[in-house]
Amino acid sequence: MRNIHEIVAEVDALAPDDASELDLARLHALAVEYFSHAEAPRHLDAWFRLFERFPEGDGGGVFWSILHGIEAQPGSDEFVVASVARQPTHLPVLMVNRILNSGRSMVGGCDLVALLRSVTLDERASPEVQQDAERFLARRLTDA
Repeated sequence: MRNIHEIVAEVDALAPDDASELDLARLHALAVEYFSHAEAPRHLDAWFRLFERFPEGDGGGVFWSILHGIEAQPGSDEFVVASVARQPTHLPVLMVNRILNSGRSMVGGCDLVALLRSVTLDERASPEVQQDAERFLARRLTDA
């Protein structure tokens, strides 16, 4: 098995210029290799940096596998919050909603509803991501 740092370096090397020709098989193989590694929980930020470089993409569906791999790791919620605070993008904002759906409203002292509210006003977020956050908040009000 390769060193986790080598895998992270490959993930970090994926650039937006590659989006039209992103090697999905390679991305999937990296994800499988990464999540089978014992040190995976310590380096989850690599995947959030990928989401931030491809803010509207889903990697041909591979990003969903990555999302599920992230959610299975202990301590992943703190990485979700840090990513949304750094650069709100589709999948991390969705992950905040999923955490809320699980019954948790706080992560590491961060109020997740307040975090979603901040996304609705964050100029760094795309209009689509702002609308996602608004929709997730509206559901909270409807369900309350």
